[in-house]
Amino acid sequence: MKKRAMCVALTGIMAGSMMTSIMVSAEESKEPTEIRFATWDTGDQLTVYEQIAENFNEAHPDIHVTVMNFPDEYDTKITTMIAGEDVPEICEMESATLLYPLAEEGYILNMQEYIEKDETFDKECLDDKFKYMLNEDYMAGYALGAENFCMFYDPYLFEKYGVEEPPASYVDAWDWDTFVNVAQQLTIDENGKNALDPDFDSENIEVYGINPSMWWAGYMPFMASVGEKYLTEDGKSIGYATEKGTQVLQNLADLIWKYHVAPTPTASETMPGLTENLATHKVAMTFSGQWSNADLMSDEVEYNVAALPKMGDAAKTDMTFGAISLMNTDKADAAFEFVKYILTEEGALDPLVKSGLLLPCNMKEYAEEYIQSLITENHPSNYYETVVKPMFDGTAEPPATSYVKNFSKINDIIDPALDELWSGEKTAEEAIATIKDAADAEVQGFYGE
Repeated sequence: MKKRAMCVALTGIMAGSMMTSIMVSAEESKEPTEIRFATWDTGDQLTVYEQIAENFNEAHPDIHVTVMNFPDEYDTKITTMIAGEDVPEICEMESATLLYPLAEEGYILNMQEYIEKDETFDKECLDDKFKYMLNEDYMAGYALGAENFCMFYDPYLFEKYGVEEPPASYVDAWDWDTFVNVAQQLTIDENGKNALDPDFDSENIEVYGINPSMWWAGYMPFMASVGEKYLTEDGKSIGYATEKGTQVLQNLADLIWKYHVAPTPTASETMPGLTENLATHKVAMTFSGQWSNADLMSDEVEYNVAALPKMGDAAKTDMTFGAISLMNTDKADAAFEFVKYILTEEGALDPLVKSGLLLPCNMKEYAEEYIQSLITENHPSNYYETVVKPMFDGTAEPPATSYVKNFSKINDIIDPALDELWSGEKTAEEAIATIKDAADAEVQGFYGE
């Protein structure tokens, strides 16, 4: 009887052991959930995203992320995949053309719900200015690497013509009259005369004082400086049509046609890019996005950055950034793990920050000691004060595309009118008057409400 009981016991132990072995084997052989992350980025940025995915895959054997790259016709390819019911689980999104329209149609999930139910998500990493809020409770995406506008300048030309270099801090930013005067001193004709000289030849300019940005994101810092935004405060009309908004546009056009310190659209067509302009001392100052640091640093150009001048009471800048969004698929839970990783993992985007291309959207990485550790000897000396600090001291405003409804349609109406302003055919008031009613008809207010 004892012998039989022992046999039964041994049989039970063996069966249990075999069952455990089978279960472990099944667990080991289980295929990971395949997740795709679609992006339009190329070069170093793509390489970093691929490394992030590789790091994530090593730490999460049950999930495998593959980076999909569509450098051309991104919007078309994503919408085609959606139409074919083959939606990438995670997508980089441009808010005006893709993110908000797709969120309204139900193709993008509310990331806020996933964050709130995930007890391990570190909410201190996120900041409201980087959120894409469809409404007050629906986060359709979060910024994936941020940039802002600033002034790039050539120290050589400032020294050559005995002009004091621009301030690094937005607290000390030049007022508009001071800026224009400096630009005049640094605009030189073929006879060596500057734009303040009565004999200055505006038809034959060798060095321009300023090359402004003729893009909506380039105007917004000056709109914010005078207290205006892309839309009026009530969300019913375009901000450019206000008295202050029109004056902002006119001030920029006057750089070309009144003061002759900026190239005309025709002259711009034959000019090289920012890097060569600074390297060959053809332009003293340029308004551009902070991402330009990456090329300037890589090409070892001697330059520096400074605060944008102010047209109103306070100098401002604005941000630009794409978003990362969680798509409505049956793998959303697994996909969110990668979204969480890329948004909260400290140092995930460090190589891109060190390159000068972008800045973090993880607010914990703005701790001064940490962010200073990412600023290399190749960065311009004013980088922290001019580029980094505005991102957390309230100087940098979120991009209009993150909160203006129907942005693309509105801007498609405004841009051709502004071309007539930059070409000198019309004043700002005349140009805006021709399209105000049509643009206002497309205004639908703000997201996030």
